[in-house]
Amino acid sequence: MSWNLIPWSESIHKKMTYQELLEQLQRMAPDVLQQKVMLYSISNDRFIPAYSTDYTAPDSVDIRPNQFVITY
Repeated sequence: MSWNLIPWSESIHKKMTYQELLEQLQRMAPDVLQQKVMLYSISNDRFIPAYSTDYTAPDSVDIRPNQFVITY
């Protein structure tokens, strides 16, 4: 499997759902699934390690309440 970076102009039109992410993960080779999770920042042109997952607070203003998020 190879990764292609998506140009900024395309990324603002197509947002990945958790269902799409799950489908991608299920297609990965077992050795790739053992690697550390890395996120790519388009705005900073750098890779950032993911640390954990969580849900937003019930009273979140910036994003929908109880939204699943990846922490980096």
